[in-house]
Amino acid sequence: NLYYMDYKDQLIQTGELNDVGSSLMMNVDESYRAGIELTGGLKLTRSLSWDANATFSQNKIKNFTEYVDNWDTGEQDAFELGETDLAFSPNVIVNSQWKFAPAKGINISLLSSYVGDQYIDNTSSDDRKLDAWFVNNLKVEYGWKISLFEEVKLHVMVNNLFDAEYESNAWVYSYQLGGDRYKMDGYYPQAGTHFFVGIDFKF
Repeated sequence: NLYYMDYKDQLIQTGELNDVGSSLMMNVDESYRAGIELTGGLKLTRSLSWDANATFSQNKIKNFTEYVDNWDTGEQDAFELGETDLAFSPNVIVNSQWKFAPAKGINISLLSSYVGDQYIDNTSSDDRKLDAWFVNNLKVEYGWKISLFEEVKLHVMVNNLFDAEYESNAWVYSYQLGGDRYKMDGYYPQAGTHFFVGIDFKF
């Protein structure tokens, strides 16, 4: 799938938070999102299959003006930055699922996700960026029938199987003081390896 979306006054995140921790938004005059989405799968054997999807994109503001608080004057300084990347819009996203069914009622899946670099504001500045991450989850399901229920299914999920260290969200606030630029920022580290267990009863 090929796509191109041309926006007028797109509402986007600035990377800042308000006084209760909610994301601040703003409109930009002209912006676009364009890319290609790929989906595919292979049935390797009767019990083993692989499915994957990927998106490769460009997500741009055509002519971005950044406004930065000036603590010396109490006003805002404007910076014309030209074409920049939209915040929180990675250019590469890839998902993969290996699924193995060794016996009746048993499914084992390896779920993998890769998310490319993304900026946490709209300036395309490398010091305000989330690094790419790659995370794997393991899912095991076992289903069986008993007299009281049509099916009982047990789920076990191991998230972040290889204990990757990464952040998936962040915020930033920039300001001018004494002729220099500073920033305050915060990143949200995600959990290491952790587990979920659940059971479904189907009537």
